[in-house]
Amino acid sequence: MKHILLYLSVYLLSALSLQAQTLEKWTLTDGRSFEGQVKSVTPGMVTFARASGPDAPLEISKLSEASQKRLIEVLGLTPPVAPIAAISPPAQPAPALTAAPMNTVARNPGAIDATDIAIIDSKFGLRSTVIGKISKIATLGSTGHKKINFENSEFYLFINKRVLDANPEWKPEAMADKRIQVEGEIAKYQDQLQIQISAPTQISIVDP
Repeated sequence: MKHILLYLSVYLLSALSLQAQTLEKWTLTDGRSFEGQVKSVTPGMVTFARASGPDAPLEISKLSEASQKRLIEVLGLTPPVAPIAAISPPAQPAPALTAAPMNTVARNPGAIDATDIAIIDSKFGLRSTVIGKISKIATLGSTGHKKINFENSEFYLFINKRVLDANPEWKPEAMADKRIQVEGEIAKYQDQLQIQISAPTQISIVDP
């Protein structure tokens, strides 16, 4: 199922209109889940309609294997007989950090304050910029993942250990008590809003 994106790119050359469905639970590769119904699919992307809020576009590769299989069932497609792994390009590693650990920049005027949960929630599934002061940086048990909390906010930043391993010179602890802005897709895990980054370049320290 790792090559579902290529498979759909071959079969879906334009957006597909789908029959009405009930809300279903969908799971992402990192274990997070959400409820929605498939509204349309284009090569590499699927758009979900939610019970409330705007439609949420999502890269198909971010769905878990089980959810990708379910997506095929919803579309009424049959997986290709011949394996396509041989013609698929190898996965690219996360970009390594080669410059200074963190840049200091002016505030993005369109950034959402981390304390404004209602606005952040309205951007679920969309790429946005969130700004706030870091209150806590925690390592999640033996996994090595980092969870970064913001002052007076339930919104948080999640950094997978794979990203940390790919950027050994980057130390998130250097951001402690700093005001930062982070750009990425608004997501949820266990009903908490978050952004999960794929590279340190998504984070900047903001000028006081």
